[in-house]
Amino acid sequence: MKNLLLLLCLLCATSCAVKNNIATVQDDKIKIEGSLKVSHLCDKKWIQRYEEKDLVVLKERALTEDKVCDVMFFGSSSIRRWKTLQQDMAPLKVVNRGYGGATLRDLHYNYEVVMADYQPKCFVIYCDNDMRTNPKIDISVGELFDLYRLLFDRLAADYPNVPVYFMAIKHNQRREALRERHTVFNSLMKEYAARSSQVTFVDTCSVLHTADGEIDPTMFVEDKLHVNAQGYARWTALLKPMLLKELQGK
Repeated sequence: MKNLLLLLCLLCATSCAVKNNIATVQDDKIKIEGSLKVSHLCDKKWIQRYEEKDLVVLKERALTEDKVCDVMFFGSSSIRRWKTLQQDMAPLKVVNRGYGGATLRDLHYNYEVVMADYQPKCFVIYCDNDMRTNPKIDISVGELFDLYRLLFDRLAADYPNVPVYFMAIKHNQRREALRERHTVFNSLMKEYAARSSQVTFVDTCSVLHTADGEIDPTMFVEDKLHVNAQGYARWTALLKPMLLKELQGK
């Protein structure tokens, strides 16, 4: 019941975020259109903390890599640490644009650096650092949902008709206190994707569970946050067939 009430509150809040609604009649239906207004303030030092670190690697890599690819993977360290990504996704040609500690706020600020004129046929995103039990920098489920929708809007404008695969935030022992919030957020994203023509939800969370639905510690490295080779193998088994099917004939 608590989760249901939270979902209803979030949906109401996000509905109210749409301003300047225009209602038009089309045959026997009424269509309501609007724009998503997102306003969020971030500390400048915090949002620029990777300017001279991980992002330098991305900038240098973009100078040498072929910009045309089948799939661009981007997001946080779970993407950056996927060292076997290219061989796992073969024969697909993939690029890895993940960097450690990335949040959705970072990705919006560093959008041009991350994208760097690449021409992918498909995107895959995983990013789980906007909620990490730190009240000074954490944002709410509703705020994160809006930031993702804003990102999808940017991708739709810059890369029309390029599919986007959203990888669900994984439950993990390091952030066990956030499990309920992660579950609610994943539910919102799953429903959003079901109504989107461009976004696909990938349940990369439950594939790391045991048969009884608990977090499987054998899927994680010692920090109890990042997945190990077995975890990436499960993600590959889930995601690769989707991408191959999506890109067949393209």
